Amino acid sequence: MPHTFTAPWLRLALTGLLAFACSLGMAFNAAAQSTTPAAAGSTAIANGNRLQLPAVYANGQRFSTQALDGTVTVAFFWNTDCAVCRDSLPELRANLNGWKNKPFSLLLVNLDRKASDWQTYEKLVGQTQMNAKGLLSVRMEEELPAGTRLPLTLLIDSKGRVLQRFEGRLAPEVWDGVADLLP
Repeated sequence: MPHTFTAPWLRLALTGLLAFACSLGMAFNAAAQSTTPAAAGSTAIANGNRLQLPAVYANGQRFSTQALDGTVTVAFFWNTDCAVCRDSLPELRANLNGWKNKPFSLLLVNLDRKASDWQTYEKLVGQTQMNAKGLLSVRMEEELPAGTRLPLTLLIDSKGRVLQRFEGRLAPEVWDGVADLLP
């Protein structure tokens, strides 16, 4: 006769673990598929669907969204503590290289609490990768709205309007949107 576990505490623990795993899976799927309209919850970075970004370059110079005028832009908000963010950076740079002869920009917007963390990362990347045409790297001077998940990716048209917003993993729809907007 096979032995069965009848201890109530064990059944309760396994049930709780299963419920947690299921909720974690649902949360992961929701994050992976999260796409919301540009204006929803993004007032700190989009005003009237036009990108507004208080940021500076590594050298301290103020960033102006005019630097993006006339280009289709992917703005990628990230920090060095976010493994998913760091893992997405090579894909972003590869796509930038693929559209090097098109009016396309990649705007990397760092959100580290300490500027020194970002500057150290930039220095390390600079030793192994050349600065590509169309790549802009800045540090945002404000925090994103509460509840915003990183990475945050914005698709911006050549007039500076935020068209799509993606939270969580880098969505393939970003690249479809870029291809649709480029001449």
